[in-house]
Amino acid sequence: MAIGAEQAAAVARARRQWALYLAIERHPDLAARLRHLEARAAHITDPEEGRAVVAEIGRILDRAAAEAADGGAPGADR
Repeated sequence: MAIGAEQAAAVARARRQWALYLAIERHPDLAARLRHLEARAAHITDPEEGRAVVAEIGRILDRAAAEAADGGAPGADR
């Protein structure tokens, strides 16, 4: 049974999301920091603090995305 383009795109997206999740969870301290920042972001009222939190979350996600794109190469120092 062949799958359609939409299904193939959905599978590819799910694989990318899973790889990103694994890249984050592979580093427990980083995963804990991300969870802390996400929880903190829900209660921020100061725009400057919000920008700082969003920037840090972005750096964590960028690092994880780079690691996921590399296939999670062991020992890769980022």
